[in-house]
Amino acid sequence: MEFLSQIVWWHWIVLGLLLIALEILTGTFIIIWFGIGAIVVGGLIYLYPLSFAWQLFIWAILSLILTFIYWRWFHTHEPPLPIGQSEGEYAGIKGKIIEVLGNGRYRAYFDLPVLGDREWIVESEENEELKEGDTIYVSRVYGQIIKIKKGA
Repeated sequence: MEFLSQIVWWHWIVLGLLLIALEILTGTFIIIWFGIGAIVVGGLIYLYPLSFAWQLFIWAILSLILTFIYWRWFHTHEPPLPIGQSEGEYAGIKGKIIEVLGNGRYRAYFDLPVLGDREWIVESEENEELKEGDTIYVSRVYGQIIKIKKGA
């Protein structure tokens, strides 16, 4: 453990830069705070020599505080908006059943184009029995499968 007493300020700076470079490769936006913490510790022990135990303690606490600040104030917890995604973009479009195909599938005609066309084979979201002429609404779109709900 004698080598730990030989750690100097620039070792921390190099460690910080390596962690920041690793962050660029991973893109997690977590490792950067540990890199910044290492750089701060390097600057701190350049000014005030500290034992390795204190260096490690300050680095750990500083890194955790910086990570907490990022998650608390800068990291958004909002789900991504469904704009441009078929599920959110087409939900609620009105249509009519024009043919019963069986096995929970129907041919429907929509008032507005869904995925580029007005006529689609659809599936009932709640496995309800529908008949020709029933009003329906798009509830979800999974790739090329359009799930519908019966409307009023």
